[in-house]
Amino acid sequence: MSEKRKAFVFDLDGTLFETTATVHEDGEGMDRFVEFLDVEKLKGESHPLPLMKLARQVCEEGHWLFILTARNSIVATAIRELLEKNGVEPTMVYCVGDKGLEVETYKAEILANLTRHFDKLYFYDNEIDNLNKARRSGAYIYDETGTRFQG
Repeated sequence: MSEKRKAFVFDLDGTLFETTATVHEDGEGMDRFVEFLDVEKLKGESHPLPLMKLARQVCEEGHWLFILTARNSIVATAIRELLEKNGVEPTMVYCVGDKGLEVETYKAEILANLTRHFDKLYFYDNEIDNLNKARRSGAYIYDETGTRFQG
């Protein structure tokens, strides 16, 4: 009998960590998100949220753990370092910020692809648009409190 393969996918900002990067509403396009590229701000000013306990448990149990963030790939290494410093070793860090502003669409596409490779896929995010779009991916969807998302 083969073991069921489970994977857990977590957003970063507002889900696993409280971060201080803010959106500049007066900017245009991707310039609005310049603070999300600041590696030192990410590593120095981020504080773990309650779901980090689940993320550590998932790693300890040997399940696959992915990060799926709207941040740009330029900070992927810093994200991995921040997680490892907090006891979580991600399988992969997906950064969809490079793709443009349709974050919820890009996240849903990655989730749909991952669901083909696992018996169960669990997704945690704090943004309602991301949660709504992910409903069609085949993943079990949860908000940042760990509550099952019903939409």
